[in-house]
Amino acid sequence: MKITMQIAAGVMTFELEGKLAGPWVKELELCWRTAASTQQIHPVRVDLSSVTFIDEEGKGLLDRMYQEGAKLVATGCLNKCIVEGIMHSEERG
Repeated sequence: MKITMQIAAGVMTFELEGKLAGPWVKELELCWRTAASTQQIHPVRVDLSSVTFIDEEGKGLLDRMYQEGAKLVATGCLNKCIVEGIMHSEERG
C-alpha cells in the first residue's frame, strides 16, 4: 500500500495505491488523524482509484472517514460498489 497525502486547492487528498487491508488500515487511519489534527481544516478526499482490494477493516475505516465528512472517489466496479454501499448505509441508518 502506498499512501500519498497532498493539499491542493484547499482540499486534503489521500491517494491510495494497492491493498487497503491488514496493517495498512491502521496506517491510513494514523495518517488521516495526524494530518487532520496538524493541518488547517480542509475538506478530505480519499482517492481509491488505484486500490486493488479492501478488506472489512478497510471498509470500516472508509465508513468512519465518510461519516466525518471525507469524500470517497473510486473507479472500477468493485470500488464503486464499496463506496456506494458506504454512502447508502448512512441513508438507511
